[in-house]
Amino acid sequence: MKRHKSVIKFIALSLFVSPFMFSGDLKAATRKAAVVVYPQSSIATKYVRIAQTRMEQVLTDNGMMILDQKKAAELKKGWKKLEDPGALITAEEFVKSAGKYDIDGVYRVYLNADSTKGLAGIYIATALADIRFIGEDAQIRSSASPAMGVKGIPPSDGLTESAAISNAIQRAIDSTLQPMGIQVLDFTNPRLFNVALKSLPPTDPPIPEKRPEPLSDDDPIIKLANLKDSFALSEEVTCANRTPDDKMVVIGGYLRKTQGGRLYGSMIHVLDREANKEVITFETAPVATRKAEEKGGAKILDCMFISNWRYLVAVTNSKLFLWDVERGAVMNALFLDEAIDKAKLEYSKSGDKDLLSVIGDGERLVFQITRE
Repeated sequence: MKRHKSVIKFIALSLFVSPFMFSGDLKAATRKAAVVVYPQSSIATKYVRIAQTRMEQVLTDNGMMILDQKKAAELKKGWKKLEDPGALITAEEFVKSAGKYDIDGVYRVYLNADSTKGLAGIYIATALADIRFIGEDAQIRSSASPAMGVKGIPPSDGLTESAAISNAIQRAIDSTLQPMGIQVLDFTNPRLFNVALKSLPPTDPPIPEKRPEPLSDDDPIIKLANLKDSFALSEEVTCANRTPDDKMVVIGGYLRKTQGGRLYGSMIHVLDREANKEVITFETAPVATRKAEEKGGAKILDCMFISNWRYLVAVTNSKLFLWDVERGAVMNALFLDEAIDKAKLEYSKSGDKDLLSVIGDGERLVFQITRE
């Protein structure tokens, strides 16, 4: 998933002003509240109602009375100071502006959302919510949702942009309310789609997308990979690639076990250049494990990210792999019909089709990346 500058800026602001410190039982202290939503981007503006409705649903589930949306809109229009998340609001001002609505507090939601088109026609969306509660005591309680599109917190998928963004916004609301002491009874899970590799007849696909320049052998990030290095087990780098923005790096390692007979295996290392560490590994061929249907060896011949860092592919002497890095899951793994000694991966688009080619030994194998 692309890391957009506006989203990163919003995360930084939210974390800076959101100390996650709450005094007293916020749920118990609130009898009736208003919910107002302030979109922080043009995309978020289209989905204000989704955020408003989800907020009201969760608060109602917790036994609170919610000011109806028409009156909440009046409150929002008449109390301009609420637009500023850092504005100082006094108890007297709260009584003056909110008193006539007979409410104990106001939940302000500062909302951001973004989306992009992923593989196999899938839309990929992220959302961020910064929620500020202010009550009669003028004490502000705040919480910000964790960033989506990182390992362990995947973005939301959808067959339409609207479905993907709606799911992401509901997830952001839920994950922000929970630290504020609000119980989420039906927590919104990320909507995700699997993609698979479908073999196609031999063909000449369109011009492939340009791959990033290969890593140099002395690139310092290679040293961050947890490569095996012992008397009995060693690991050699056989492929290295990176995302177009150079933030993520993939390294393929060839394992050799010399003690107790020569055995071989391989694994993939994914590294985050900004975090300066390895974030995940995938095993492509366990050492000492061989399957009868494998026609060749275990060495990783090539590896690359597709479009962005979420999807990763690699090919060994005998197998082709596709992973979802953010979910830490293998999406598809196919045995090749014949063993190969050399291979290069290419990704290209043909209309709305995403095509992956394995070029080796004078032969081209073509696969379509499809939605399951």
